[in-house]
Amino acid sequence: MNQELEALIKAFIAAHECDLRESSRLIADYEALLEETLRNSPGVSRELLTQGIRRRAAAYMQAQSRPPTLPPQA
Repeated sequence: MNQELEALIKAFIAAHECDLRESSRLIADYEALLEETLRNSPGVSRELLTQGIRRRAAAYMQAQSRPPTLPPQA
């Protein structure tokens, strides 16, 4: 995955899972990364990028919540 997109996904997750004291700072960090990515990606709409980030963030969080598979006992 592109490092810029991975940073956006992690910033999105952090902004939505934090407590209220940190929320405004983390949301501002996410918005700044989003704006930078949009400047560097001509032709990509904010809505399309945001939708993709939300989908990837949901998949990332689901993958992180799954317990590791245990190997079969020999």
